[in-house]
Amino acid sequence: MGRTGGAAIPAGGDVGGQTFYPGLYTDLGNLNLKTADLTVDAQGNTNAVFIIQVTGDLIIASGRKVKLINGARAANIFWAVTGFCSLDTTAAFVGNVMAHTAVTFNTGASLEGRALASTQNVTFLANNITFP
Repeated sequence: MGRTGGAAIPAGGDVGGQTFYPGLYTDLGNLNLKTADLTVDAQGNTNAVFIIQVTGDLIIASGRKVKLINGARAANIFWAVTGFCSLDTTAAFVGNVMAHTAVTFNTGASLEGRALASTQNVTFLANNITFP
């Protein structure tokens, strides 16, 4: 969370339909993925790193996905969240979620990655978790 610079995401923004390229992204509020899927593009570099800093909460809507293309790997994606992370039913998420408060996976949500919470629980409700 201490890194500075990078691409700014509008506070409360919806990143659905966007493509993230390697680098640092910062959001000064809640970050949503609700209107379309998010694509993570490593541009052919399997060592490419993606860091997404969210000052508020990370909320993934039902059925939404984070798609990996061009060599992107879940192990190299880091979601640093000051608040909580919530994945709604059947969401398919990738990367390492590090939330300050809680992480909740609602029924049917899946993760290729890891989930950590500092002050509360990581809650699973009939989910499929795969380590990268």
